Amino acid sequence: MSAGQDSTHSAYSAPIVSKAMKVLKMIVTSGRNPGISEIAAKLSLAKSTTHGILAALEETGWVLRDPVTRKYTCGYTAKDIAGKADVRLPLVEKARPHLKRLAVELDEDIHLAISTGNHLLIIDQMESAKDLKISARPGTRLPIFAGAAGKIFLANQDRDAVNRILRSKPIPQFTQNSITDPNLYMEELDRVREQGTAQDIAEYLTNVWCVALPIFYGKKNRRRMVAGFWVVGINSAVTQQRMQAAERLGRITSDAISRTITHYNQDEGS
Repeated sequence: MSAGQDSTHSAYSAPIVSKAMKVLKMIVTSGRNPGISEIAAKLSLAKSTTHGILAALEETGWVLRDPVTRKYTCGYTAKDIAGKADVRLPLVEKARPHLKRLAVELDEDIHLAISTGNHLLIIDQMESAKDLKISARPGTRLPIFAGAAGKIFLANQDRDAVNRILRSKPIPQFTQNSITDPNLYMEELDRVREQGTAQDIAEYLTNVWCVALPIFYGKKNRRRMVAGFWVVGINSAVTQQRMQAAERLGRITSDAISRTITHYNQDEGS
């Protein structure tokens, strides 16, 4: 099993930047130094485009070209910045005590995420004490249609915009339980919006159940969803009572985190 924005799709994109980031990521994470032909083939890029990207990355120190093999490795700029990099999200710090308490009470795995366009980005996770876990490290991205997790985000976005997205291309079928009909999906989102929680049993991952809840920032009419979290467990162990407990305790946790981050940010802004 990956915040509220006006649309699940970014209104602006810079293709060359996206391609450059993919090239850089491949070089940094590769177990061996790749050459230009390998990079172009693996990322489905034109060799001329790949050459231009590599030249720019090398010029700015992000990558280095081995003078002997003519292959590429991480540059000193990337190494230096990576050593200093720190993801600073006060939301994680403020939410963690509440999510830890919930994880202990339910003895299930919990993931905290935000929306990044048409994906969900996991920014924290709480693991249960069980041997078999549903793990996803911070930084993991999930599709916006990822079961209950996706439902809770989509249900709290503009309804007309979401409806257009549902009908713009086929909804992915991850398992035999996935909802792929746009009309049925909209009906499901309407229920989620009304109830304030989302559930699924093996809709995104086989043999996995999930209960998802929103986190809001602000008060009354200015309140907006900024993040969400979900409780996940193994399908074979799920009962109606267990999902009801996850929903009930999850609501308490959702309200507590929403109050905490609202008060914190108001205090910080004053």
